[in-house]
This record gives sequence, structure tokens and C-alpha cells, in this order.
Amino acid sequence: MNYSNELEFIKAEMLSAYKNHGNIKLHTAQKSAFDLVTDIDINIEKQLTEAICKAYPNDRIHGEEFSASANIVGRTWTIDPIDGTCNMASGSKLYGMQCSLIVNNEIVLGIVYLPHLDEWIYATKGGGCYYNGERITVNSNITLNNAILSFGDYPHTKDNRIADIQHTAIKRLYPKIAKIRMFGAACMDFSFVAQGRTHGTVVITKNSWDIAPGIVICKEAGAIITNLNGTPYKLGDDGVVVAANDSLSNLIRDSLAQNYNITIDGKTYSFDACIFDFDGVIADTEKFHYIAWNKAFKSVGVDLTPQDYIPLKSTGKANIIAFAETKHGAKFTDSQKAEIAKIKDQTFAEAITKINKCDIISGATEFLQSLKRNYVKVGVGSSSKTTTNIINSLELSDMFGAVIDGQTDLPQKPAPDIFATVMAKLGAKHENCLVFEDAPSGIEAALNAGAKVIAVGGIKDTRALLCINDFTELL
Repeated sequence: MNYSNELEFIKAEMLSAYKNHGNIKLHTAQKSAFDLVTDIDINIEKQLTEAICKAYPNDRIHGEEFSASANIVGRTWTIDPIDGTCNMASGSKLYGMQCSLIVNNEIVLGIVYLPHLDEWIYATKGGGCYYNGERITVNSNITLNNAILSFGDYPHTKDNRIADIQHTAIKRLYPKIAKIRMFGAACMDFSFVAQGRTHGTVVITKNSWDIAPGIVICKEAGAIITNLNGTPYKLGDDGVVVAANDSLSNLIRDSLAQNYNITIDGKTYSFDACIFDFDGVIADTEKFHYIAWNKAFKSVGVDLTPQDYIPLKSTGKANIIAFAETKHGAKFTDSQKAEIAKIKDQTFAEAITKINKCDIISGATEFLQSLKRNYVKVGVGSSSKTTTNIINSLELSDMFGAVIDGQTDLPQKPAPDIFATVMAKLGAKHENCLVFEDAPSGIEAALNAGAKVIAVGGIKDTRALLCINDFTELL
């Protein structure tokens, strides 16, 4: 669907509502400790709500003033009758109207009306972004030293953490870009980026009426859209980052990133990024690998004990088959090696279908959530070719800013390449990275990459800063 009918409908209704109520006498009321509402807001939202209910009786409405608690399901319209009410109430003209349509949790239409600039900015999914009828795109060629970035208002919450992070980000960014602005209205933040008047924005809120219209507008204008952790934005995230190009997006991500601090034996370590092996660290997949390798070894008359397998983890098929040859006391032919690998892969593929969230290592989900909540860069560096698929099946993909697995054909651990590649993707320096590993070869790989290590799974390794059984010990 191109949603052109919905676009024309809501544009006409927004214009009518503003003409009817946008210039009435202003009566303000205190909506919350730090926010106002006016008769203009209330009357505009009422008219738009009535029009949508009449034209699309089966659709839901998620409006700022009357239905903010309504769930966004199926087809849902968001209404922000006046975005920038405090600006309007104080006489500033930096305010506007904005609406969006969300279908099955995907923003498919967004529209902004800036009455004092006589500007309409709108977009539909796959249909491009338009300014007063002319197609527009972001200024993707902007250099960092000429970039103008805007921030949304500081959030007024009991938790000052977000405001502190935003304040720190502004301090980090200001020496590296041309200008930082705060317009006090998300409709300005997003529509200005789409038009190329600014080049990026950071808006920290979960309020869909504030950000949903601008997200689809900027996306269709060619901007890069992420959450505050630098991963693809999803409805319900703490906030949204919009940037005109990769360089600015990466710079903003780095400015928002926080450190993971841990005290061990009285010494405090601070890390820019946490990188995890996957098998045996995040999910208990090693039992499936062991079952598969054991069956493959038995096919050539070799027994593989759990003690045998521990140092072989993450070293790759060639090394593990070479160990089987040592136990067998003779070399295998190429066809035998191929058959061993085939049996292992087939057995593992069958066994791993039974994996579920109960197989996640104790405390791992909670630990990852705490890192995400505090905007620490997080990645996965695994030798297994199935890691990405398992991450998706366990619904953990939004936890990681970078995932490198065996599909990349990088040298196997203990070579540092896998971890070094994750570090590069996260934009983290090796000396400021902490790796979580459960295998001797992985610990060596992390050290070879210049990182510090915490050993997981009960293994004892003097090269690690700390040895833990699972992540409950870190929570």
C-alpha cells in the first residue's frame, strides 16, 4: 500500500483543525510539573480524533492529550496537536502539528505542518519525503566540522541518568561539530534534518506522537535512523538518533556511549565496550556442540570426553578433527574428514532446533539489559556459523551493536581477527574492551586482540581478570 489516500485525508483535516482552532484566544493549564496544555491543543486533537473515527472507524488513536495510554496495535494513528506547546504559549513560533500512521508496529506515514513557516513535510513508506510538494533528501555530504545537530528537550524524569547522558553527549560533540541547537519541538528537529537545514538530531523520549512522524519522514529522506545504542530503532526504545550520514551517526553513537565499570580486588576498571563469545557464554549451546562432535568422533571409533572437549572449544573444525586423529593414532583421509564434519553439522543442526530461552546462561539476559540500559557498546565475536541465527531465535538481536560469527571466514580463535573486527565495528579501542569467554582459545584470542578478559563457565585461567560461573555474579 502507498497510503496516499490516508495522507491526503490527514493533511486536509490538519489544515482544517488549525484554521478552526489555531488562532483562538490562548488559555493555558499546567499539564504536569514542567509541561503546559492549551485550548488549542485540546480542540485540535478533538477535531482530528473525530475525523479519523468517522473516516477509519476500525483504526486506533494514540494522541497526546486524550489517548496517550492506548496501545499501538494494528492500524494506529498518532496525534500531536501542537508540538512545542511551551514555545507557542510563550510567543515563539517554533511549533507545529504532526501525525503519523503505524501499521503492525511499522510507521508507514508521517506528516508535519509548520504553520508560521507555511511548510508541509510528509512521507509515506517507500514513497519518499516531500516538502510543499517537492521531493527532498538529507544533506548526506556534510562534513563533521560543518554539521549542525539538534537535541530534544532534557527529559524530566525521576531518573536523572538520561539527562546526564544527554549532557555528557553534548559536551563530547561540541568540539567536533559546527553547532548544537535545541528548538524545543520535535517537529522542527526532524523536519529540519529532512530538509538539510540541520544534519542530525537526538530526541530522547518514548512518546510515539513526538517521534513517529519524524522517523518515517527522515528515513524516507535518506537519513540513518538508530536508537541511542546505535542499533536500528524500534518503537518503544528510549529515544531516536537521526543522522545525515554514517560519520555523523557514528560520532553521535560514540558521544552517547557510556562505560562499564567493574571493581576487582580493590581496583576499578573502566571499559568502552563489552564483547561476548556466544556458545557457552550467552547461551548454553556447547552441550549441543559436544553432542554433535561426540557422535562424529564415534563414527571413526574415537571417544570424546567432556574434559577432552573443553580446550577444543572455538578452535574450529580442522583443529578438532586433528585432535581426533591424535586419539585415533592415524591420519584420516580427506573423505573421512569430510564425513566427520558432515555428521557434526547435521547432528548439531538437528539438536540446536531444541534451543530456547531456558538455555540462556543464568543472568546473561539481565546483564545484557543493564548494559543496554546504560548505553554501553556491546558486541558478539563467535567462531560458530550458527550464532546469528541463534541470536535471532532467542530474540536477543537488539542487545548487540555488532555481531561477527563464523560466516565471515575470518581466522579461527586464538587468532585475534574475530574480536578485532567486532571492536572496529563498535568503534572501540582494543585496550578499552572487555571480552567474556569460556574457552582457553577464546581467552587467548581476546588477549591477542589487546583486550581484557573475564572467564565465564567456571573455567580457571590466570590470564583472566576474573573467573565467574555465570552472570548472576556480576548483577
